[in-house]
Amino acid sequence: MRVCFLLPSLRPSGGAAVAAEHARGLAREHGAEADLVVTEPGGERPAGFGDLPVRTLSELGGRRYDVAVATWWQTASALWELGAARRALLLQSFEQRFYDPDAPFERLGAEAVLALPLDYLAVAPWIRDVLAELRPGARCRVVPPGIDKEVFAAGRRVRREGPLRVLIDGQPTLPFKGVREAVAAVEAMSEPVHSTLVALDPGAVGEVGVDRVVGGLDAEGVAALYRESDVLVKLSRVEGLGLTPVEGFHSGLPCLVTPYTGHAEYARHAENAIVVGFDDRPGAGAWLDLLARDRDLLASLSDGARRTARSWPDWRASTASLYRALLEIADAEPAQTDVSLLVRTLALGSELGRARLRRLDTATERALSVAEAHVRDLSDSRDECSEMLEEARAELTRIKGSRAYRAARAAKRAGGVLRRR
Repeated sequence: MRVCFLLPSLRPSGGAAVAAEHARGLAREHGAEADLVVTEPGGERPAGFGDLPVRTLSELGGRRYDVAVATWWQTASALWELGAARRALLLQSFEQRFYDPDAPFERLGAEAVLALPLDYLAVAPWIRDVLAELRPGARCRVVPPGIDKEVFAAGRRVRREGPLRVLIDGQPTLPFKGVREAVAAVEAMSEPVHSTLVALDPGAVGEVGVDRVVGGLDAEGVAALYRESDVLVKLSRVEGLGLTPVEGFHSGLPCLVTPYTGHAEYARHAENAIVVGFDDRPGAGAWLDLLARDRDLLASLSDGARRTARSWPDWRASTASLYRALLEIADAEPAQTDVSLLVRTLALGSELGRARLRRLDTATERALSVAEAHVRDLSDSRDECSEMLEEARAELTRIKGSRAYRAARAAKRAGGVLRRR
């Protein structure tokens, strides 16, 4: 079998990591040819992709695939730019939810992929169930992503004393990740605490009010971070699955989470996790205080996390499930819909979104240019006024030093004396 995974780029992301692990497993365990195809030209090849075949669309030539798999809505239209007998979408969330109301074209493009003639590979059952409501009859198979148990299942000891070590997961520049809310919950605590933020792009974090910010870690580095922490805090509003808590569970790290979509696949309140309401900063802070005081509760949650982790698939089992799904897709009749209309809709949404961003960038640049011109004018006026003031001061000093000025001052003083007499 020959398979490809379409990625926007090789920049670090959850989708890229999942596709890379599946590509390795398909080649190693099932003898498949698995390529990563990048739709955006350029960019460096970061660590973590090893010797995986990475191609661009322009490099494919006449290469054909049994199944081509898009991993993000913006890569879906590229499925028709390469040769593929069957096409599928790795559905890791309903991606229109990632955009605010001021990004209507992006939301349109992300939702349009749900009507394309594709087979769908969902990472969680809830995604399959919602897709069935949105598009009855769509073929969707559930393939949960795996965990590298050799890396993440190392031992971890529950500390009985010292400040509660809180690990916050998320990128602050993505508001739906709830990082600000997590930091506020930690700030609401009364017990001693040490907070660490692990972010996808730590350079763009700015001031967030934590003791430490880390990022750019490989799997071993992330696993070490789990082992040195007492609780993981993830207060997202939108997730597809949110795999970070599951990774932490393998080392016995419990979590405090909001009820985002996907959390129910693994989080059990008071068993392996604490589930708090959205925007409940006092409640989240109070639970963290309780965990800081009650280390027996923390140990109980840690044991529950390990029990849950034992039932989660590793990457070998996950990729085996994917391989079976790909075989079924390859053997079935192609999915049907109005391809030309939907591809045009998707392309239009993407283009309108890009055009809107270009207009915003141009307007911003124009406003900055006008502001800079005003600043220059004000600076020039300030300099002119300063020069005029200095000239006036010099002239006043010259006048005060002249013989006529001194004589006039003497006469004025003498007149004042005569008037007082």
